[in-house]
Amino acid sequence: MSQASEENSVGTSHSTGSKTENKIPWYQDGIGSFAFLIFVVFVIRSIVASPYKVPTPSMEPTIKVGDRLLANKLAFDLRLPFTNIRLINWGSPKRGDIIVFREPTELQDDYVKRVIAVAGDIVELKDEVLYINGDAQKVESFQKDRRVLSDVTDDPDQKVLYQEDLTGKLHWLMYGAAGSHKAPPFGPKQVPKDSVFVVGDNRDNSTDSRSFRAVPLSVVKGKAIFVLWSYNPVSRRFRSDRFGYWLE
Repeated sequence: MSQASEENSVGTSHSTGSKTENKIPWYQDGIGSFAFLIFVVFVIRSIVASPYKVPTPSMEPTIKVGDRLLANKLAFDLRLPFTNIRLINWGSPKRGDIIVFREPTELQDDYVKRVIAVAGDIVELKDEVLYINGDAQKVESFQKDRRVLSDVTDDPDQKVLYQEDLTGKLHWLMYGAAGSHKAPPFGPKQVPKDSVFVVGDNRDNSTDSRSFRAVPLSVVKGKAIFVLWSYNPVSRRFRSDRFGYWLE
C-alpha cells in the first residue's frame, strides 16, 4: 500500500508552457524504500539482535530442540556491521551466561552454549562435578520434580536431572543415567587469554570446549536472552509455555 501511495505522489508542474517531471528522491521510490528497509533489517540483525534456531539437544533441558532464541548482539560490544571488527567494547561473557558464537575450529556453524569459565580460570570436570580453580561447584539432584524434562528430545528417561550453582547462578543440567553414554573426565586446564570455556547443559551429549577448545571472544556473537517461540519437532506442536521464556 505504501508503494501505491508513493506512486500517486508523482506529478508534473507547468512553467512557461513547458512540461517538466518532478523527480522524487530514491528513498521515496517504492523499490528504493523496500531495498533500504531490507538493508536496515540486516544491519539490525548484524549488530543489535538476531534470532537463532536450535536444532540439537546439547543445551537441554534449558534450551530445547525447536526453540527460536533471540540473541542480544550488543551485550558485550559494538561491531562494524557484517564483520567481527570491534568498534567499542564494554564487557565480556561471565560465568553462567548463555552465548551464541561461531564454532572456533572451522568457523562455519553458530553454536549456543553456557560459559562455565573465563580467561585465567582452571576448569575440570569429573564424576559429574564441575571444578573452577579447584572449587567444586555445588550440584543438587532434582529427581523429585522432573517436569522440565517433559518434552526434551534426548531420551529423558535415561537422564538424571540436576540443578547446579555456578558461582552463584542456578541453572538446570542433566547427565546420562548409569549405563548410558558418559562423557570422559576433562582437565584440569587453564582457559587462555581473551577466551571463554563453554559447555552444554546436556553434559554427556554436547560438542563444546571439551572437544573444540576454548572460544575466542572475537567469535562470540552475543548473549542469548529469551525464547521467541518454540516448536517441538517430535510432537509437531508449538510449545506455548516457551513463548517469551527467559533464559537463565
